[in-house]
Amino acid sequence: MKLIASIFLLTFSLVASDTTHTDVNHMIVKFDGETLIGSIDSINRKNVYFIQKDSAEYDSLLLKDVYYIYNDYDRIFYKSWSFEQNLNRMKNRSGFIFTLNGDTIPFYSINFIADMIHPEIFIKTGLNQSEFISLFEIQKIVTDNSIMQYSIERGFFYSFYAFLVSATLDIPFKWDNSRRASPQIWDRYNDLLPKATMIGLNDTGSKYESLILSIPISVGSSMLYDLWKKKNVFYFTSAYEENLFGRNMYVFSLKHISKVYLENTIFKLEKTKLGVKFIGWIRGKNS
Repeated sequence: MKLIASIFLLTFSLVASDTTHTDVNHMIVKFDGETLIGSIDSINRKNVYFIQKDSAEYDSLLLKDVYYIYNDYDRIFYKSWSFEQNLNRMKNRSGFIFTLNGDTIPFYSINFIADMIHPEIFIKTGLNQSEFISLFEIQKIVTDNSIMQYSIERGFFYSFYAFLVSATLDIPFKWDNSRRASPQIWDRYNDLLPKATMIGLNDTGSKYESLILSIPISVGSSMLYDLWKKKNVFYFTSAYEENLFGRNMYVFSLKHISKVYLENTIFKLEKTKLGVKFIGWIRGKNS
């Protein structure tokens, strides 16, 4: 729905624009800050089609490589999932704003106005002091280190899921046809649990100590990596067109990647007669 809204907004703005000012430039910003300037022709689920500035040839770019798109009227036409995630991660944190004019503004709380026409941020700079700033006046935002909560969560789940997957893959290698399926499947997962006689776990699992040891190592490594990559620094606009961001703004998420893959698969299936019936049947069952 967000992509459809972006496409509608782009189409409407192109149709309704003043014909005496047809040289509207669109800035296509990649995750590393590289910015392509030109005129957008169209956007679909996978690609954005455009003509680069000072060129007469059509070009295209995969949307998965685009951070966000705006024009020289400071209107956002497309924002990626990573763009939205970065905004959400900064909410209600303290830090500093660095503007394109060279100003540094300290704040102790920040929120974002979800408006693609006039994108702004709202910051509290002191007791009963606050202000709005256009998103396009900002070069970067540096938050406090409370942002490391995402590093901790990632480090924990990466370690935990690794052991969970390992236990699952271990099931067929230790399968005993003389035993019932349920108990021996649970034996593999019980290996990850501590002794708990109240629920029938009379011994500590053989992999429990390894799991407990790996979690803090994984969490610590995740935090050190994010500190090294300066994940508390969020870039929006380069001070100069030829400059790149200080870091890549892509947010990696297996959950999101899986969701997008599933959505694209369903979209392709719905283009076939059999697929339309099958997807319609599934939706009917779930309604």
